[in-house]
Amino acid sequence: MPYLVVITLVPLIGVLLYAFVLFDRLLRVQYEEHRSAWEADGRPAGFFWRAQECDFLKRYLSRARLAFAWLFRTPTWIERSSASAAMLSRHRFIVLIWNIGILIWFVSFAYSVR
Repeated sequence: MPYLVVITLVPLIGVLLYAFVLFDRLLRVQYEEHRSAWEADGRPAGFFWRAQECDFLKRYLSRARLAFAWLFRTPTWIERSSASAAMLSRHRFIVLIWNIGILIWFVSFAYSVR
């Protein structure tokens, strides 16, 4: 049974990493094309990407805030770009898949331990 738990968790980790990559891509677009919005958001760093101008602590706090906020709110700079809007929609879908998947995994794990 422990092998089954690990085998089912591996694809979920892949989904989570893809969500991180999509978030980083959105941040990079914001940094390169909408610098004033990036600065207004606190100069956030991504999970795998960061600009040199990022402050050490502030970049992580800004990332955490944006990673949650962008799931429910679409910034105006994203609304103006169909490519960025599609990327944000994909990011939201992947995060939804992760949340549903990890919830199912946790319930299955708890049931198998019992």
